[in-house]
Amino acid sequence: MRILVISDLPHFVRGGAEMQACRLINAWLDAGHEVRCIGRRMGAAEVEIGAHRIQVARIGTIHGSGRWLRGLSYFLSLAVLLLRMRSWADVVYCRFLGEAAATAALLKAMHLLPCPVVATPANVGGVGDVAHLRSVPGWRRIVRLLDRHVDAINLIAPGLAAELTANGFSGRNFTTIPNGIPVRPLAPRRNDRRIWVLVGRLTPQKAVDVLIEALAGIPVAEHGPEIHIIGDGPERDRLEAMARASPWHGRIRFVGSLPPEAIGDALAGAELFLLPSRYEGMSNAGLEAMERGLPLLLSRCQGLDRYIDAECGWVVPPEDVASLRAALRQALDTPPDRLAAMGAACRRLVESNFELGAVAGRHLELFTRLRVTRSDGRT
Repeated sequence: MRILVISDLPHFVRGGAEMQACRLINAWLDAGHEVRCIGRRMGAAEVEIGAHRIQVARIGTIHGSGRWLRGLSYFLSLAVLLLRMRSWADVVYCRFLGEAAATAALLKAMHLLPCPVVATPANVGGVGDVAHLRSVPGWRRIVRLLDRHVDAINLIAPGLAAELTANGFSGRNFTTIPNGIPVRPLAPRRNDRRIWVLVGRLTPQKAVDVLIEALAGIPVAEHGPEIHIIGDGPERDRLEAMARASPWHGRIRFVGSLPPEAIGDALAGAELFLLPSRYEGMSNAGLEAMERGLPLLLSRCQGLDRYIDAECGWVVPPEDVASLRAALRQALDTPPDRLAAMGAACRRLVESNFELGAVAGRHLELFTRLRVTRSDGRT
C-alpha cells in the first residue's frame, strides 16, 4: 500500500503528533508498505526513519502577509502537491483535522482526489483542532466539508467524540484507534532514591505551575521524592522562580531538554510519572512512562485518563490544586511495592491497548477497508 502522510516530522518539529506520525510511518515501512510525507516545515528532500529513507516535500506558505494570504498560499501549495501525487497514493493520512484535511476534502469534493482521506484531530477541551476550526470565518461550512469528504476521522482520545459532534460533525465516519508506542523489554528498576518525573514542553498546557502550587501545601518529608521536570520552553523562568519560593525548592529540579534515550533512562530511575496538564489529546509522554512500567498521576483530559483506574494511578480534575494535592499525598503514602505493582498494571495496559505494531496494523486495516468501500462505489 502507498500511504501519503501530511504531517511534519520530529526531524523538524518536536511535538507529540509529529512523533506519533513518525512512529506509525516506521511501522508501516517495516511492514513493507511505501510512505511519502508532506509537511509545512520540512527542510529536506529525504529523511531517515528507522532503517528507512522516505521522500518528503514542503508545503510552501507566504509569511508576514496576513492570515488569509498565508492560508491561500498553503492551500494552493498543498493542492498542487496532492494533485501531483494522486496517481501514486492509495490513501492520504492527515495528522490533525485542519487546513490539510480541508484541502484534501475540497479536492475530493471536486472529484480531483480519488483516494480515501483519513484525519486524526488533536487535543480535547476547546484548545485543539475544533477551536482552530471555530476561529476561521465560515467554519461551519468547513465542518460540513470535512464531515462529508473525509472518509474517516480517527479519535485518539475518547473525549474528542463529544466535542466534534457538539460542533457539527455527524460521527458517521468516526474511528477510535489510539496512539501507539513500541514495547521493549524492561530494564531492572533502580531504587536508590525516590524520583517523580514530569516530561513536557514548559508551556501553560502542562500545568507545572499547578503542580508546584499543589506541592507547596504538603510538608517536605525527609524521605520524600525529588521532582524532576524534563523539558524546556517559554514558561521555564517563571516556573523556576515559583519553585525557588516553594518549600519544595530543594526537591524540584529542572533538568532541561533531553534526547529520547536519556528520557528513557530517567524513566527507568523513577517511581511515578506526573501529567497534570490543562489539556491533552493522547499523551505520548504518558504512554512512554506506562511502557517503562510507571504508575501515573494525571489530570482528566478525556484522553489517556479514560484508561486509568485505581490499579494504575490517580486521576484528578485539571487545574484543581486541592484535588492534585490530595492525590500527591496519597502517592506519598503509597508503599514502594504498591507503586511498583501499579506500574506493572500500566505496562500491561500498554501491551494490550497501545503496542505500536498492533496500532499501526489497525490503521492499515482501516485504509484497506476504505479503499474497498470506494472501489465498490459506496460513500
